[in-house]
Amino acid sequence: MTTPVNPLDHIAVRNTISRYVEALDTKIFDLLDKVFVPDVVASYPFNPNLKGTDAVRTAIQNRLGPITTHHNLTTQLISFSPDGKTANAVTHFIGCHFGQGPHDGKVLSAYGRYVDELVCQEAKDGDFEGVNGASGVWRIKTRTVLFTSRIGDEKIMQEF
Repeated sequence: MTTPVNPLDHIAVRNTISRYVEALDTKIFDLLDKVFVPDVVASYPFNPNLKGTDAVRTAIQNRLGPITTHHNLTTQLISFSPDGKTANAVTHFIGCHFGQGPHDGKVLSAYGRYVDELVCQEAKDGDFEGVNGASGVWRIKTRTVLFTSRIGDEKIMQEF
């Protein structure tokens, strides 16, 4: 049986994916607890076999923690399962990494997409994370990050 999609779930899914880049750019890595399910499975070009939010957080913090970044989310497609309990999202991004020290003034830009499977969970204590009326809170269950291209000096990521 097909359940009509709650249009507020589109906003809730977008907010979850946006919260991810907020965590990266602000360096508030605890926000990742409101992005991923605890047993998330993630594949990044720099670490293809991550299991669990703590592993994802550690990998991202080690890679991006010392680097100033600015991520933009662009084209996005979201589709919901017939029961409305899961969703698939493909979100294109541009991530800018700003050089420091000997690389001051240089930028490494990464272009790619996040391919996510999300699940809807019950909102605890009625906290719908700013999207009142959504079916619940959405979390990423699986994530694959794919690069289209990287332009700039890769040393920015290694020498700071």
